[in-house]
Amino acid sequence: MATKSGRIASVRVGTFKVAGQGTWSYGGFTREIIEEDSWDLDIKKKHFGVGDAGELTFSGLYDIADTTGQNLLNSACLNSSAFTHNDLRFYVDNTSYWTVDTGYDIKTSKCHSITMEKSAMGTVDFTAVPSGGKMILM
Repeated sequence: MATKSGRIASVRVGTFKVAGQGTWSYGGFTREIIEEDSWDLDIKKKHFGVGDAGELTFSGLYDIADTTGQNLLNSACLNSSAFTHNDLRFYVDNTSYWTVDTGYDIKTSKCHSITMEKSAMGTVDFTAVPSGGKMILM
């Protein structure tokens, strides 16, 4: 069995770790099912439609000084810039990671989601979505 501990997972922009991140989640691929229904059918027919590559959420400690990670993610989101294949990586361990398929991109759709509590460290949340291609494990 090849189970993995989340202890060594990470989120990286290029080769740089995004500071403070402690959780990432990939919602998975889903395929739309289209129903065919007409007067002459006794039972509806189902057909495959388009797929949805899913959504990635990641969060952790807020680090205002992280210019190679958190600030790049914020900038991409605010300026409608996308990350291409291997630009944004979601590591499972030191060598294996998820990224968008070659020729497609990942768009950061949520940024600057910061929580500050009096008796806790500040946290930040991000959301990203693959566009046109699916996520692949490298």
